[in-house]
Amino acid sequence: MRLFVIGASGRLGRHIVAEAVRRGHLVSGQSRLAGRLSPDVQPMVGHADDAQFLAATLPGHDAVVSALGIDHAGPTTLFSDATRALLAAMSTAAVHRLVAITGAGNGESCGPGGWRSSRLLRSFYARPRHPDKDAQEDLIAASDLDWTIIRPAPIAAGPLKGGLHAVWPVPRHMQVTAVTRSEIAEVVLDAVEQHRWRHARPLVGHFA
Repeated sequence: MRLFVIGASGRLGRHIVAEAVRRGHLVSGQSRLAGRLSPDVQPMVGHADDAQFLAATLPGHDAVVSALGIDHAGPTTLFSDATRALLAAMSTAAVHRLVAITGAGNGESCGPGGWRSSRLLRSFYARPRHPDKDAQEDLIAASDLDWTIIRPAPIAAGPLKGGLHAVWPVPRHMQVTAVTRSEIAEVVLDAVEQHRWRHARPLVGHFA
């Protein structure tokens, strides 16, 4: 399978690239800087919110994984801006499978009666990102793509106790502890390969 990974040079993206290569897939990696990309990927150097760049580089791929991240704490529109560009480019390139990683605490999962985390999901650092990630999820869900949204629990270094779970629908009042980046990568590649969780938003992590 030929995969296009958005955010391939990020902390999570590097794990996804490594897992995809380990499984024998051909990987194209998007990054703003070629030097940050693994030598195992075909470099696609450009901005994630550049629809023309994406439309030019997406043709011929079987699926897209969006592992976009930011390294600052302030408000952002990058997630929604990049998603608008990506959806338009995927339509132009006739690429239909999208697996996007957002996070625990997005959408209805943070509302009253929803599942809870044993950590502070909407921490001071992460809180400004959530409105834009909510917008990102809404854009994906409204598209006609074969999409899956992965919502990881808070990231931990690991190893972690207990088994890894990917749950959808999520039971009310479930408590989430943590997940490692390598575990997220495994779930993402399972979703891509097996077409699991079509039009679903599984919560991934170790549960209390």
